Amino acid sequence: MTLTRTHLFGFVGLVALAFALYWAKAEAQAVREKVIALQEEVDNERRAVRTLEAELTWVERPDRLEAAAKRNLGLVPLTADRIATLDEIDQIAPLRTASPVPTVDSNVKANAPAAIAEQPAASGAHASKSIAAKPATVTTVVGR
Repeated sequence: MTLTRTHLFGFVGLVALAFALYWAKAEAQAVREKVIALQEEVDNERRAVRTLEAELTWVERPDRLEAAAKRNLGLVPLTADRIATLDEIDQIAPLRTASPVPTVDSNVKANAPAAIAEQPAASGAHASKSIAAKPATVTTVVGR
């Protein structure tokens, strides 16, 4: 039997197709393994999210927060008898009065270098500012 050019090209083509099929099958297997690994990672992350959500639900329980606030901060629930008017608040913690502007003592001015002692004070540059708070109107809305 003699080999012709057609037989030779057919044989080379068949070997090339076999190699391409093997390569595609190996690539498909690698992708399949990667998909399985990613699916396991997603499942693990979903389990972790469910665990964290359960922990958050436990941490945010109102009765636990109330007990922790009482124990650690000394806070108690707000009741109607604890609401104060502005006059009562002013009696408990009165607003500060404006403090006078500090003046330079004559001894300090006499002992200071001449250049510093004779500089005019910049208008408002060193003056202490005090802000007197004005009572605000408080509106309490009580819902049903």
